[in-house]
Amino acid sequence: MKNNLLSAITVLSPEDKDPDQTSYTFFSESLGKTLEIEVGLHHQPKGIVSAAIMAVIKYPDVYDLTIVKLPKRGPTAGIFTTNRSSSPSVNLDRKNLEDGFAQALVVISKNANVFTTTAYEDTLAVINQVAVELDVAPEDVMISCTGVIGSPLPLDKVSAGVSTFKSASKPGLINEVAKAILTTDKGPKTGCVKFGEVVLAGMAKGAGMIEPNMATMLVYFFTNLNLDSKRLKEIVSSVSKETFNSISVDTDTSTSDSLIVFSTGEIEPTPALESDFIKSLTALSAKLSRDIVYQAEGANKLIQATVNGAVSEDNARQVSKFIVNSPLVKTAIFGADPNWGRVVMAIGKPGQVQTSVIDPSKIKIEINGFTLFVKGEADVSKLKQVSNSIKELKRTDIEVDLGEGQGSWTSWGCDLSYEYVKENAEYTT
Repeated sequence: MKNNLLSAITVLSPEDKDPDQTSYTFFSESLGKTLEIEVGLHHQPKGIVSAAIMAVIKYPDVYDLTIVKLPKRGPTAGIFTTNRSSSPSVNLDRKNLEDGFAQALVVISKNANVFTTTAYEDTLAVINQVAVELDVAPEDVMISCTGVIGSPLPLDKVSAGVSTFKSASKPGLINEVAKAILTTDKGPKTGCVKFGEVVLAGMAKGAGMIEPNMATMLVYFFTNLNLDSKRLKEIVSSVSKETFNSISVDTDTSTSDSLIVFSTGEIEPTPALESDFIKSLTALSAKLSRDIVYQAEGANKLIQATVNGAVSEDNARQVSKFIVNSPLVKTAIFGADPNWGRVVMAIGKPGQVQTSVIDPSKIKIEINGFTLFVKGEADVSKLKQVSNSIKELKRTDIEVDLGEGQGSWTSWGCDLSYEYVKENAEYTT
């Protein structure tokens, strides 16, 4: 059973379930035909100007500063990290979005600008300089910073980079901007779609410290549909719950997670166009969120965990997250070990709204379509087949029926490899 908004889109995977080759489609009410999310940023609002700049914030010859200017201030909605150690960028974005409008975006990568003595003042300085360079109001500038926590922002380098915007900028959302927001990502994550005159383009960053519970990492969408910012916020919140809030790499919520949707406000909405927008945003969010998990630090497998038969939807979501967050489940998948006992442990973790003891006679556990436990009995005859399927497929599907109610939810995670430990053991050194 699918999550509610996701039920309106179709996800088609190849035989090996390769996430990179998976398609995301939806039926367009305005056009009367099925549309597919495309990779890239070629469908985008008119009048945008952008620049990807090598400011040498941490490394030479690497894009690390992104600036995007919309043709005019337009409806904008954002949702941000729930981490109490949130960055000044997040806090200022929240404040600047109180009126529901924005016109510019600046993203600094390779430095989180968090927990330094000048973090707040440095963030304000960047916002003010960008506002002057782009001739926009400071309160219409959205800012994100991502990278190492606690390292002072090299403000002189950022300032020098911002000052090159006019010479470095090009018409449209260029592909390099999706590279400039990255840190340890394996590659850019982009997507776009067009229905009639309405367009939607999106890009995302994220590879580790992924357990959002808000939006996730850094994600930016651009459209020309003139939705009221309050309605836009409602849509974004609902979509993120089923996509970005249903993924996890390592259970760690970043200090800087931000999801922002910008609109140039060109096209007036109709019921059909709004419906298409919701479905297109859902489909694109599903793609980008799974790209984040599959391209996570050291990841080899995407894990899809579906929980049915929970006492409520919230409980199903909670338990499905327990499964994808379990280090023991994650390492078992990495080693192609069909240890369904790890799943038993995960579904019973404390802190649930349901506190009664699990009745084994009601439980069903499947991995990649093989039933390993049902109605109190295990089937060990299929363990070799399950192990082989984990090795051969790029996505491992775990499905559990708790037999306690009607609640269902699907979450996504990844395996835990040696490379993840190495990457994060040497992150600052």
